[in-house]
Amino acid sequence: MPAAKGDCIQCRLPERACICPLIPQVESSACFWLITHDKEFDKPTNTGKLIQAAIPGTRLFNWSRTAPDEELLALLEEPAWLPVLLFPAEYAVEAQSKATSWRHHAGSDRNIAFIIIDATWQQARKMYRQSPWLHNLSLLSLQPEDPSIYSLRRNHQEQHLCTAEVAALALGQLGENTNRQLMEALVQVYCDRYLWARKG
Repeated sequence: MPAAKGDCIQCRLPERACICPLIPQVESSACFWLITHDKEFDKPTNTGKLIQAAIPGTRLFNWSRTAPDEELLALLEEPAWLPVLLFPAEYAVEAQSKATSWRHHAGSDRNIAFIIIDATWQQARKMYRQSPWLHNLSLLSLQPEDPSIYSLRRNHQEQHLCTAEVAALALGQLGENTNRQLMEALVQVYCDRYLWARKG
């Protein structure tokens, strides 16, 4: 679905609140693959689009319970890639949650691809359960120290992060602290501009 009339086609904010000139180009040693729920693609509050705009190489895949994306499945099998699922261990299947959480080791010749399920928390848990092809991946369960700064949707828990915040913490796990700060600042600017635009 195209952006609403008068909205930016990239950030989906009204043109008077567009943040595209403020979006940094984040050069990371990793890339991000977003598995996106149908209902997220056109939500103006979705932050997956911020990752796509800021981090080169980000790829979006539409999730389907009955027909997983064939391109994504092929990428998961390529030896050149090291796919790492960003997902809470407490919601993962037992074998995956009990495995040692993935840790970054410098010098690996495989390219890191962080996988994020881009959906509401309720949808993400359901998508994970219905996608057994995710259950054998390396798992990184992030433990945020601070409450989410994302203010556009109501979370059941303060530590439930939006998609772009998850990406920011993952960059921090690589030691890319400047990139983490850039993404966190982008989320804050996006929330501020969104709320400002809604208030007119």
